[in-house]
Amino acid sequence: MGRHRRGFRQRIVVLRCPRVAVAVALLVPLLSGCGPSEEPPGQAVNLAQDVLASRDVLNVLRVDTDNDEQDEWVVFYRFDRVEDRGPVAGLVYDVVLDPSSHLPIVYPYRLRTPNEDYLAQGEPKVVLIELVPEPAGATPRKELLLKTDSELAFFKVTSELVNQPSDNPSLYRCIGFFRSRDGVYYNPDNHEVVVTSRAAYERSQLVTKHYYRPEADGYFVTGTTTLVTPFGSAVDFPAGIPEDVLDTPYPEKIVLAFYRTLGTEGAKPPIVECLTAQAATEFQQGRLRYGSPWPLDELKLAVVKELGYYPTDAASQSTVVTVKVVFHRNTGEMTPLFEVRWTMVRVQNQWKMDYPQS
Repeated sequence: MGRHRRGFRQRIVVLRCPRVAVAVALLVPLLSGCGPSEEPPGQAVNLAQDVLASRDVLNVLRVDTDNDEQDEWVVFYRFDRVEDRGPVAGLVYDVVLDPSSHLPIVYPYRLRTPNEDYLAQGEPKVVLIELVPEPAGATPRKELLLKTDSELAFFKVTSELVNQPSDNPSLYRCIGFFRSRDGVYYNPDNHEVVVTSRAAYERSQLVTKHYYRPEADGYFVTGTTTLVTPFGSAVDFPAGIPEDVLDTPYPEKIVLAFYRTLGTEGAKPPIVECLTAQAATEFQQGRLRYGSPWPLDELKLAVVKELGYYPTDAASQSTVVTVKVVFHRNTGEMTPLFEVRWTMVRVQNQWKMDYPQS
């Protein structure tokens, strides 16, 4: 018999999961005997079935989430599932060195939202963004954005914890979280977030949009999980002024279309078509009192903050719509909140703005 010796060889362990096959290099002890020996085949590990056997794994993505020039595994899974629905949670698996054995291990980091709220209802998209500047001399690290049509979750990597097998405190710290069933939107050019809500305007399907900008440490007030105050808000149409808005059964939509059109050239429908004949004449002569302290040629835009209206039906021939609006001048000036009460009348089965009471 020849002499036996123990040695270490590198072995590739392949983790297989839906849509993804990943490889992790691990050092494992192999016993080699005398004579020729064959390299043992790689051991296939199914991440969804073997590692997360009790979870409904939606997807696994390869992304460098901590900017260490190595891809991690971003895992989304569903819990509390009812049929094919249920909330979604997220994990990031990374290969790090175990401090006791100095061997690589696959360590899970949770993507925690405030109050342990669920991450999303559907599978998020993963985007790396440059949101919060790093201190001078620190390694630049991008932030992680997970987004759906209804949720936005922003995470910042805690630099001193990168590649450490510890998640307390969290490696991925949430610095902004938005949810609205009526829609959320992130603008990558200026990092503004728009949150849409249909509350209070269900009958006419109008929305209120709130606008947020990040501050020193993201979208939360520093040291808290409270969102910063929105820098603006407006009542608006969900997707622009409808082409057939003049035929709407809801008079408040006519008022909103009028103010949304102020300061806009070539608007369709033309702004005067929101008005009765007498009101249109006064508007063209610059005598219609719609709230602005400045003439039309100095007006940049009007932002509607609130709309109030009374129930109407097909037999209604007149009603009142109240609008609260802020006017912006071309020079950058803006007014305080103005309130105008409009008397609305039906003309040939279309609602028209007749005269204002400010």
